[in-house]
Order: sequence, then C-alpha cells, then structure tokens
Amino acid sequence: MSIKTILKAAVAAVALTLGGAAAADAAPFHGGFGYHPAPARHDVRRVVDHRIVFRALQARHLRYVGNPYFYRDRYVVRSFDRFGRVAFVQINPYTGAVIGFVRL
Repeated sequence: MSIKTILKAAVAAVALTLGGAAAADAAPFHGGFGYHPAPARHDVRRVVDHRIVFRALQARHLRYVGNPYFYRDRYVVRSFDRFGRVAFVQINPYTGAVIGFVRL
C-alpha cells in the first residue's frame, strides 16, 4: 500500500468521526425512549365559552354581573337571582351547565 492510500483512509475516518459526532449532537437526548414532557396545567383544563354559560343563566332567569372565573377550584359567576339578591352560581367548566349556588 502506498502512503497516499493510507492518508486518504485516515482523512476519511476522521471526516466520518467528526460528521457522526456533529449529527449526534444535533438531536438532544431527553432521558430515554418515549419521553414526553408534561403539558402545562392550563392546556389540560379547557373551559367552555362565556356565551354558553350566559345562555344557561338566562334560561334560569338569572342576571349575570361579570364574566365567569375560577374561585377556590370552582367555576363561578356573580349574578342576581330572581329576587334581586347577589348570588354566586357554580358552573360546570366543561359543559356550561348550572350546578348550583355557592355561599361565600
């Protein structure tokens, strides 16, 4: 074998080694196969549209004061009942159905 053949083989081996190391560095390793980061909590909990909640309140003759919001892990709406008293109505956040009244 000539010196040229040996040098070409050595250069090819170095090029393949560096190319393989660069390709391996491009994809980060996250701890194993099947690894999926957990989604954020706000992505998991989906909330029904406000218009559906307002229609459910109007069907029960309740006037809403503001937008629905979460209060102590309950989805509530501040509203007035049919006698004009302030009432907090608990709403199902997934369907928009009225669950009941909440005492605060």
